Amino acid sequence: MHNVPDWVETLRGLILFIVWAVLVLRISALWRAPQRPVWIVLLVLATGSLMIQAPVGKWLDSTTGVAKAGELAVALVALTDFAAVWWFAVALHRAGHATPAWLRRAPAVSAATMAALAVAFFVVTPAPDRFGAQAHGWWAGYAVAWITFGLVTAVGAGALFWRHGITMRSPVLRLSMLALAVGTTAELPYLVIRAIRWFTEAPATLALVGFWCSFTRFVLVALGCSLAALEPLRRAALYWYRRQRLYGLWMLLRQATPELVVLTPRSRTSDLLTFSNPWEQLHQRVIDIRDSITFLHDGWASPQLLQEAARHAGGGRDEGAGGRDEGAGGRDEGAGGRHGGAGGRDEGERLVAVACWIETTRRDALAGATKLHHELDKDLLPDVQASESTVHREIRHLLRLHRALRTRAVQSFADTAEHRPPAPAAS
Repeated sequence: MHNVPDWVETLRGLILFIVWAVLVLRISALWRAPQRPVWIVLLVLATGSLMIQAPVGKWLDSTTGVAKAGELAVALVALTDFAAVWWFAVALHRAGHATPAWLRRAPAVSAATMAALAVAFFVVTPAPDRFGAQAHGWWAGYAVAWITFGLVTAVGAGALFWRHGITMRSPVLRLSMLALAVGTTAELPYLVIRAIRWFTEAPATLALVGFWCSFTRFVLVALGCSLAALEPLRRAALYWYRRQRLYGLWMLLRQATPELVVLTPRSRTSDLLTFSNPWEQLHQRVIDIRDSITFLHDGWASPQLLQEAARHAGGGRDEGAGGRDEGAGGRDEGAGGRHGGAGGRDEGERLVAVACWIETTRRDALAGATKLHHELDKDLLPDVQASESTVHREIRHLLRLHRALRTRAVQSFADTAEHRPPAPAAS
């Protein structure tokens, strides 16, 4: 037994709790091929954490009547762990790179070979020499095979994790890959120390160093796999949260454009309880908002309205828009003195102008006003940034637009526009 601080066992217990919790939370990953490898690795880690418990080993010894059968079971689970981590690294690499067939099969072939050798050496080695502090007789063959197998799997997995860890764009996945990379790399000095201890009289301090390397490997691999397994849940929760933030603007515009509604809009409660296909649901909400805005623009906007909205925004900094709350867009979000594409107006003015004509046309649509169908340029349509990589920027812009719609400057403009005679329809 190594003399280590109490917090080591506490941390080990915490990691085990995390691993088992992730296994339960992400059991659905078994039905999704891209997410299956990391779940299987976690299952192997969790199984190994149970097998190393002393009562389990004693139970196996007494049940089978074979000396040190429990330690053989631990060795078989451990080699499965090593191979599974390598297999996960190969599966990750295969997602974006051509992978030769021999590399795809290598983890399973090496694990099966090592398992056969372990059982064979266990059978031919006298009970006192099995899993001893030093390797004697037949057990020296086991030691050589085990060290070779461990080095191959650690180098094979570590090289791939380092390669992908430094290039991964997602911060969470990058952290996960780097944890796996460091964990598998820590296995190398542990194996070297284990080889020294098997074949020489090594000092006790070296054994303690080997323990810490093994402990580091266990913790980082477990954490890395847990983070990787939870990343889809984190992204799903983030997409759900962003969809909820857009609900107010979405409902406001969909009520004004019922012609575009294919399905009856969900109630707030139903929307809150909808968790399936989170990215598709969010993307569809952004598309619905854009479609409604374009429909209002094409149906009820006029050149006169757009010009008045632009003039009001340009001179409305001191009136209502002008407290420059974040929604009215007086702040030029990260743009410094950047100007938008609308005739040199800054982004804040442009946002207010867009909000002015949207609120006016929205009221016209709700009132059943005759459509004008003017031929208009697209200068005062909101910018489109709806790819997955820009979704945060897109939603932030739409939320600012929603806040602008509720400002006094925009509401007063729409109140005034309601009493203006309608522009003549285009011939």
